[in-house]
Amino acid sequence: MITPIVVGPKVVPVVDDVEQARSSVELAMLSAMAHYDVPGVLEALAATIATDSEHGYVYSELIWAVLSGAARVRWERLMTTTTWKHQSPFARKHFGDGEAKGRTEEAVVAVLTVLEARGIEVPEVVRDRVRGCDDLDLLQTWLSRSATAGEIGDVFD
Repeated sequence: MITPIVVGPKVVPVVDDVEQARSSVELAMLSAMAHYDVPGVLEALAATIATDSEHGYVYSELIWAVLSGAARVRWERLMTTTTWKHQSPFARKHFGDGEAKGRTEEAVVAVLTVLEARGIEVPEVVRDRVRGCDDLDLLQTWLSRSATAGEIGDVFD
């Protein structure tokens, strides 16, 4: 017969000290899940797992999945200072997607900025074409051409 054990805030101690968290990361994890709103709990766990290159990312993503609202935002801020990369396939995919989207958005702005700075009139239809482009290689081609173009037709095929 299996007897379930329920663990909640009343039976999980508050771990808000880094040394205590380092002595038992698993207890610090449970404490963060049960007492995320107690000052120092998330901070102690974050400081502890930030130096754990083997398991830190797993702990971080597990706590992120458990938290919501303001606690999740606080956790995200604490985790922005870590040096290890996200390891789960979910995190890698979405982190990579965000990086690629950011590079594409920067390239869109760069193309339009260079054209405007060079005094080349950019019709709205061309602006829409540039803004709608998600091909970073093509945007970089347009950016290179924009640097030496005499007119808008020199940039776009």
